[in-house]
Amino acid sequence: MASNRRRAAPESEMHGLLLDAAEAIIREQGHGALTARTLADRLELKRQIVHYYFESMDALLVQLVRRTSQRALAALNEPAVRADPLRAIWRMSNDREFALLALELAALAARRPAVRAVVREAAEAARAAQTRILAAHLAARGIEPKIDPEVAAIVLASLSYTMVQVDAVGISA
Repeated sequence: MASNRRRAAPESEMHGLLLDAAEAIIREQGHGALTARTLADRLELKRQIVHYYFESMDALLVQLVRRTSQRALAALNEPAVRADPLRAIWRMSNDREFALLALELAALAARRPAVRAVVREAAEAARAAQTRILAAHLAARGIEPKIDPEVAAIVLASLSYTMVQVDAVGISA
């Protein structure tokens, strides 16, 4: 049941600091380490402050996924992506910090329905943007694709994410 307690404005500085700290905890220790207590401790706050800014940990995670998605979509609109989309998408997907954060958020999504819906929306938006970029790149060069640009975007992103995950685990074969 939703609480009727007053909440802080989402555009406040502390709101952003809490999201930054939550992202840092997930990146450093994994999603299992993120609790209201660990988040409050990170910023040297009382745990109740976390709940003043976010109704629940799911609400915080939803905001974190949305913010991460907005950054990824903004990066896809940078000029470097339009100039060389295959290389740019590869670099984005192969960024260790981004890929590991995406893995942690996907793991959260597997267990938390509220997070799952937002992760799915974010992934679909990123895939659609990547597909549009690749299709436009090919069309501008008069190239008829041999495979569907959406399939190419999936393969490109999936392969690079997998390579980051394999490296993070230390698999050498």
